[in-house]
Amino acid sequence: MGADKRIGFGHKKPGLRLSVSGRIAFGDMDRSKMKKPIELVSSRLRLIALTPELAALQKSDRMAFFKALEVEPEPSWPPELFDVETMADELANHPGDTGWYSWVYISPVMHRLLGCGGFKGAPDAEGRVEIGYSMLTSYREQGLATEGVNALTGWAYQDYRVKHVIANTPADRDASHRVLEKAGFVQTGTFRDEADNTDMIGWIYRPSQAAA
Repeated sequence: MGADKRIGFGHKKPGLRLSVSGRIAFGDMDRSKMKKPIELVSSRLRLIALTPELAALQKSDRMAFFKALEVEPEPSWPPELFDVETMADELANHPGDTGWYSWVYISPVMHRLLGCGGFKGAPDAEGRVEIGYSMLTSYREQGLATEGVNALTGWAYQDYRVKHVIANTPADRDASHRVLEKAGFVQTGTFRDEADNTDMIGWIYRPSQAAA
């Protein structure tokens, strides 16, 4: 996920349900060798963590990917700045870290992909994880990004290793800032991303700042 889509949230929210879904079908792939995807359910979203197999399908056969998720084909997929190849490679290299990389956001009503979110890897030695998101253009400014952030951060804090959920956004991304603020993040400072030649703002989740 690109830097200007990174965000986060905190403890488990009331009404958030965590389950392991058995609904996903993979055609002729050997199901006995695959872990069932982790699924979260919030008020308007189903969030499914990409497994290495799903990530590989997304990279190599987009229609099979949609079929596996039981969603309608989405011509505009993937969202802006979501690097399909990098995500597939990360999951292939860290198959035991499913959930600490990409999740897809699905409308349970329309059976369509709306966007994605996730983390940049498992918790580091200091218990930090960095969260991000990217919504398809048609589903922005509807509170869905915040809902996804809330669900993912709640999931992250169920892991005893997680002490802090952080985010980094370009300084000029007001929409991303609003999502973070509504999700309970506060700014920790600014820095310069020399690689991208971009001024950045750092964020950290504070439970007391989360919207009721």
